[in-house]
Amino acid sequence: MSFLVTVQQHTYRVDTEENGQQQHITLDEITHAIDWRHLAPLAADAKGHVGQGGRYSLLLAGKSYDILVRRITRPEQKDSESYEILIAGQRFEVKVEDERERLLAGMAQTAAQSGEMTVQAPMPGLVIGTPVEPGASVQAGQTVVILEAMKMENDLSAPINGTVKEVRVQQGQTVDQGAILIVIESD
Repeated sequence: MSFLVTVQQHTYRVDTEENGQQQHITLDEITHAIDWRHLAPLAADAKGHVGQGGRYSLLLAGKSYDILVRRITRPEQKDSESYEILIAGQRFEVKVEDERERLLAGMAQTAAQSGEMTVQAPMPGLVIGTPVEPGASVQAGQTVVILEAMKMENDLSAPINGTVKEVRVQQGQTVDQGAILIVIESD
């Protein structure tokens, strides 16, 4: 999975392994062998609730690090998570975002600012359905394309209310990341 991690105004792309056994991590296209272990959870509060995080051990480039991680809840963050990380006596606040969700949100925000909006492929895949036709009226959130990628179906939705101007793909077609699939005119 790919994440965007922001630490002190610098954003890094982090690619992690899917199998849950983290043995390698890629930071800005440089792969590192790691040994990452959860040592202990956070202590429970007075009501018995345990927060997200805990104490971890990290072995990276032959150096061992003792890390304390605590999730910070911020009501304004909808598509990301923030963490407080203590490592080697230093405190860092880290924001983590799913790269795919950030890309989709960015496409929707840019398009919503104009009178015309495009729905683009957030990743390479196979079009397995286009439930709308040119001239159809769509509501924000309505599925306009179904894309299969990495053996998963992804419903791509209209980010605005409007009318379908163009359907540029058809069922069975393979598409590249960023390909324009649907064009919608706002009402």
